[in-house]
Amino acid sequence: MDCNNSEKRINREGDKTRGGTFNSTFRTMEQDKLLTLVFTFLLLCLTVIDTASDAANKGVYKVYSSGVPCIIVQADIYLYLTYQTSDSEKDVVVHVPTSSTADTAVSTCDTYIATAGMSVPAQLLRINLYHMAGWTIDLGFTEDKRFKTEGKEFTLFQVNVTANFSSDPSSFPNAKYPTQSYNLHIDPNNLSDLSGSIYADIGNSYYCPSEQKYAINDDVAYIKFKLTTIQAYMKSASFGPKQVCPSDENTTDLVPIIVGSALAGLIVLTLVVYLIYRTFLPEEVLNLVNPDSHFGSDSGNELSKDDILERF
Repeated sequence: MDCNNSEKRINREGDKTRGGTFNSTFRTMEQDKLLTLVFTFLLLCLTVIDTASDAANKGVYKVYSSGVPCIIVQADIYLYLTYQTSDSEKDVVVHVPTSSTADTAVSTCDTYIATAGMSVPAQLLRINLYHMAGWTIDLGFTEDKRFKTEGKEFTLFQVNVTANFSSDPSSFPNAKYPTQSYNLHIDPNNLSDLSGSIYADIGNSYYCPSEQKYAINDDVAYIKFKLTTIQAYMKSASFGPKQVCPSDENTTDLVPIIVGSALAGLIVLTLVVYLIYRTFLPEEVLNLVNPDSHFGSDSGNELSKDDILERF
């Protein structure tokens, strides 16, 4: 009788041991899955943060006609201006706030701009600088053949800046004139660097993520674009195929290589961390995953895969 009771106690203890081992194994496998999910989540977060960072660093300006945009400008814009003070001149750099907006009362998809004794058919975007009263930037686009577009391209041919220095005396001290205007000189026979650089085929978008700085008035006013995508004479609500600016053609070719290398590095890092993690797993878990592994132990101290699954 005592022997039978002892045998029953041993069997119950064995059952408890196998049950405890299986629970430990199950928990470890769940932790393994959790680790994989964490790494996947981190990769997604990195991608989202990078995308959000780019979006936050540039303004977006649209001009509409009948609910469809004809102009979209995405860019981070800087102005380099020289203004007259009471006794000299002062140079300032003005970052156009990315929360600036298109002036819907002035911006238009169909107008004529009178300049240099010409009347140029154009589309016009006026940007009102956020929290800077009286500050505006006019960007004029045309497909006029006089600007070497051959009627198949659009080009940015005009930039006018109105600066209201009196709106912020602390940032622009001693301004002799409250307001100054800076206008790009236009000559179809001698295109400006701006007009000869920012253009694309109709239906396509101009794409230039690198910094590009252009003169408005030599030695007096310059405009700089970064992270730039521009399209005028649009027929749909989204950008057309990208035409990359010459300075970024090689950089753009390297993007897939850089992204691929970064992903490969993350995969290798994940694999290394996972292998290190496996070294801390109990032997019964390793044998469950790979029964033929070298992590064997005495049969009296180890549960077989069938035992664990049967217990489950």
